[in-house]
Amino acid sequence: MFRVVCILLLLWPVVLTGCGGSDSGVQIGVPSDVPTPPPISLDEWDKMTDINQKYDVDTLDRLRASDPRLEKENAWDQFLTEVVVPKMKEEKPRPSQN
Repeated sequence: MFRVVCILLLLWPVVLTGCGGSDSGVQIGVPSDVPTPPPISLDEWDKMTDINQKYDVDTLDRLRASDPRLEKENAWDQFLTEVVVPKMKEEKPRPSQN
């Protein structure tokens, strides 16, 4: 019985801390409002130097959002085939062949 009382006395501040309110406004399990990055134009995309960022899915989504004609899937696929893939082949280093 003494052990139970000691454990409860030790854990009571932890329980109170966990149940208390928070002034920070951050709630666990609730997604925070992260602003979506603005669309990026083809010229801006073309001038990007970081290859990993340039061909990142999020960057390509921003590029797609800049032109309403690319909303249709077949137009986007054609754009990828005619613009993005050739540019990627041109910019990405090829592995050396020994």
